[in-house]
Formats: sequence, C-alpha cells, structure tokens
Amino acid sequence: MPVRWIIADVDGCLSPEDSVAWDLPPFLRLVETVRRANAGESDIAPLTLCTGRPQPYVEVLMKLFDVRAPAIVENGAVFYTLPDNTSRYGPGVTEDKLLGLRAVRAYIETDLLARFPEAVLQFGKEAQLSLFSRRTEQFAEMQRRIEAFVAERGGPDLLINASHFYLNISLRGVNKGNALRALMGELGVGHDDLAGIGDTVGDLPLREVVAFFACPANSQDEIKRVADYVSPFPFAEGVLDILRRPEMRRR
Repeated sequence: MPVRWIIADVDGCLSPEDSVAWDLPPFLRLVETVRRANAGESDIAPLTLCTGRPQPYVEVLMKLFDVRAPAIVENGAVFYTLPDNTSRYGPGVTEDKLLGLRAVRAYIETDLLARFPEAVLQFGKEAQLSLFSRRTEQFAEMQRRIEAFVAERGGPDLLINASHFYLNISLRGVNKGNALRALMGELGVGHDDLAGIGDTVGDLPLREVVAFFACPANSQDEIKRVADYVSPFPFAEGVLDILRRPEMRRR
C-alpha cells in the first residue's frame, strides 16, 4: 500500500529524546535517505515532521532533511513552513487559551520549579509547555500540582502526559492528530495516503489519522500495541528499517 506522505516524530525516532550526542553514522544515513526521498530521487515517499519540539529546533532539522511540506511542531499547536520561514497556530489554539497557558507557565516558573529543582522548562515554545527531567518518578506529583493550580484558576483545559524524559502540557484538543487533519486539506491527501512513525503516547492521535503506523524498538508499550510494525532496532536505525517497508513506498 504505497503512500504519498510519511509523517514522522522526532524525539525517540529520528534521534534520542535524552540530552546526549547523537549516534552520527546511522543519523547521517537517515539524513541522506530522507533527503533523496524528499527530492524525488528514490521510491520512498516524501517525509515531513510531526513533533513536540519548538520551531527553532525543527527549522534546523527541516534544513538537514530537506523537508518541503509544512511541519507540525509543539505537539500540533504550531505549523512551520521553511521556504517562507513562517509559523502559525494550529487548529484549536485561541488567544484566550494562550492567556491561560501563560498563567500556567508563570506558575511553573515561580512555584513548581522551586519544588522540583531537577526539572527544566523547555524554552522556545509558544502554545505548549514541556518540562524535562531524568527523575521521571516525579512526573506524577508535578502533574498533580499543575492540575490543582488549573482547577483553582478555572482553566485552561489541559492534557498532560509524559514521554521518556518530558512532561508535556498541552491544550486539550490541540494534538498531532487534529493538526494532521488540517494539514491533509492543505496537501490534498486523505487517510490512505499517509504513513506515520512515532514512539510515545503523544503519537497516539497521529496513529489514529494515518493508514499505516510503525515505531522503533525503543517505543513505549502503549505505542507498540497499536503499531502495524515494530522495528527490532531503536531510534535512527529503527526508522531506516521502517523506511525499507513496502508501505513506505512512494505512490
């Protein structure tokens, strides 16, 4: 079942999520493979990115991978296009919701981080928040405190979940799946035209939209259970393996 586009997560797929140097040989092989696909020089479908990372990080990756379609960033809250260097909010993001999210950010900066000094608020995000920590056992208590603050304040309505090292705080209904549905209209494609690659529960909305979904070996169990294919290899090696699948052929 060839497709017209591959939609790929970044952290845990193209590269490790942890703050470590990348394993360069497989990453460079992946860069070359995707660049050839995006230039129409191979039988692999073109690829774009769908990630929780902020725009500046994604801009660099789009230049590396020669991504020519809009990318979905901040977990569906923002679209970014490289040729015109333009960012715009995704579906469901409103000024009122942004004001509420800014109040949550202020609470995190003035209260929560003092209680959890190992945690770091990721800079560069406009419509989603992410806290990085290697002490992931603290995520449940951090989430409880954020939810208590939001309940006392009366909003905004949030969805909070964890990846491998991040606690991600999103506006409810603003996710990768809804952003991809909007992007499908711009690209003129449907469900059967798309394949996806992801590794954490944040990619479940993506899995719901694409016809074929695969994940690398390092993925969370919740993702492995719903994947059409689980690579025996992690990270970039896993994505290279996935791209060799017949379902990733260009239509």
